[in-house]
Formats: sequence, structure tokens, C-alpha cells
Amino acid sequence: MHQNIIFIGGIHGVGKGTICSKIQKEFDLKHLSASEVLKWSEVSPDPTNKLVKDIPDTQQRLIKGLERVIEPSQKYILDGHFCLFDWSGKVNPVPIETFIKISPILLSIVICDAGIVAARLQERDNKKYDALIIEKMQKMELEHAQLVADKLNVDLIEVESRPTELVDKINSL
Repeated sequence: MHQNIIFIGGIHGVGKGTICSKIQKEFDLKHLSASEVLKWSEVSPDPTNKLVKDIPDTQQRLIKGLERVIEPSQKYILDGHFCLFDWSGKVNPVPIETFIKISPILLSIVICDAGIVAARLQERDNKKYDALIIEKMQKMELEHAQLVADKLNVDLIEVESRPTELVDKINSL
């Protein structure tokens, strides 16, 4: 893949889309959502379903989708996840091979208080979420994000509410 993707990860409801929208407006970046690229609606007709039946298949769908839409002359911001819930509800890291194929020039992870995320998800999906599970997933996401960054030798920027450090890093690219 081309080295023109900034990957922004984080758990569902953490605010990735909001951060991506802010950054997209500030830079000449095209915003892509991993769910849209892999056509999650074809994988799961229920948009509130966060469980992935076949993680390798969805990651392959993502890579093929990116190959179709990525243009070498354009820079992108891709929001997605470092970890996913499998069909049984267990948290699984996204294979490092997926990130190797994406070949991001920068990684970022958006983090937020688990109680706030639980409330956002409940409002959005009309389902109750356990803040302790969200906290555990966020911790695993952060650990896997660091592992991916180390493996790819790419910077990882943590973002809580204001993406100042991320904006500064993008400016330096």
C-alpha cells in the first residue's frame, strides 16, 4: 500500500470520528472509516452489532477495500480499531499484518473515560454497556497500538480531548 495513511484507532464511541473530522478540516486529508471501507453493513446488517464473526475475513475486506479507494497522490486519515470483539465477545487484537499492509505513516489512538464512552454508546445504540469491559478493551487497544507502532517503527500519538500533539505531528510530515 502507499505510505499516505494516518491511522486513528480507538474503541467504539471514544470519539475517533469527531477527532478525524477536526483534523480533516485542518489538513488536505480524505477521511475514511474502516467500517465503511470494508462495508460492515454487508457483514452485519445490525449497525449496533460490535461482534466480528470472522476477524481475518473483515481485515482482508478492509485491505481490498483500501486497495480500491486509495489514490497515491491523496493523503488519508483512516479511523478504525487496534482490537475487536470476536463473535463470543472476547477482545482480540487486529493482526499486525493488517497494519503492515495499510503501511501507515503515523498512528494515533483516541482514549476517553470509560463511563463517558459507555454513556455515548448507550445513547447511540440504545444498549447498555459495561464501563469495566470498555475500560479493559481500551487498555488492550492502547497496549496493542504501542506494539503495532513498535513493530512498524511508526510514531504513536495518544489523544484524549484535544488533538494538539497529533496536529503538530501531522504538520511535520
